[in-house]
Amino acid sequence: MRELLRAGAYCPGGTDGSHSPSPDEDTFTMAATAIERAVVGFPVDPFPLGIDLLGEFPPSMEWALPAVVGAPVHLLRSAASARGLVDALHRATEGGDGAVLVVAMDGRPRFGNSGAVAFLFRESDGGPLSGAFEEVLDEGSAVEAAFSLYHAHGAGTSGTRWVGDWDAVARSGEVPAPSSTTVGPERATEGVSQGAYVPRARYLENLPSRWRFAAERCTGCGTVSFPTRGKCRNCGRRDALVPVDLPRDGALVVATTVIGAGGQPAEFDAQVEAQGPYEVVLAELAPGARVTLQLTDAVPGQVRIGDRVDTRLRRLYAMEGEWRYGRKAVPRALTAPT
Repeated sequence: MRELLRAGAYCPGGTDGSHSPSPDEDTFTMAATAIERAVVGFPVDPFPLGIDLLGEFPPSMEWALPAVVGAPVHLLRSAASARGLVDALHRATEGGDGAVLVVAMDGRPRFGNSGAVAFLFRESDGGPLSGAFEEVLDEGSAVEAAFSLYHAHGAGTSGTRWVGDWDAVARSGEVPAPSSTTVGPERATEGVSQGAYVPRARYLENLPSRWRFAAERCTGCGTVSFPTRGKCRNCGRRDALVPVDLPRDGALVVATTVIGAGGQPAEFDAQVEAQGPYEVVLAELAPGARVTLQLTDAVPGQVRIGDRVDTRLRRLYAMEGEWRYGRKAVPRALTAPT
């Protein structure tokens, strides 16, 4: 019998308590963040991870779930209601090989309920909550029911760790108010790319490094190569590499710059038109491993050299009629403790 080991929640980080999604968020990115909070630190099983989706997860992004979790996925979909959540949680406790995630999302900006939740079930000696599932049948949406389950039983649940935004507190810091948030993937880049363009095949090939900060460590010389390249960047060996995932949170800012109107690559024209200038940081994930990230959920100048930032999977730009996604930096002051 599987038991609930970890539950992750993500709510958008506004300053007024509304928790409205940022312009670069959608139900895919919110669900991805909740999933990451639920699975980080647990070993990946050698068989597919079951994922039961409840809510407005875009069918066009179902292919991306294995890239989010770093494992094959067996996908189900259930109704995004309290009844749907309870049924999905009960099914997750049933026996079988491998772990199961129950993921619910809601893109509507209601305080405490907009966002996503993810419940990780695995065979364990922890204490099950299955006897309490029925208590939230009258709570409306699946996300509302999930938060009700936490408030009723989360704090004292033996064997279950609740991480993320379950208390749905308003964050500190400033979030810019965009003039328009309706930029869609149909606004594909026109003309010649100015540096951000990546062919779709290369984009998909590099998703482990782009989305999960997958790297390689050389057992010969100890060098970490990021992004992955199939050989050690120091000694060139190909036969001594082991995969490692670099930390996604707590990166050290070593440089910053603000990109104003006219200075952005063409791929970001629509973003600058809608939101104005944006900041880019160079952050160190681990000694010798640095990455350039766009700053989000903040105004330019809010982050300085020496600060620590966390990262989230967000929309980058529209290309070839679809959204391209990657990690962005968010100020630590805007993140909830885990």
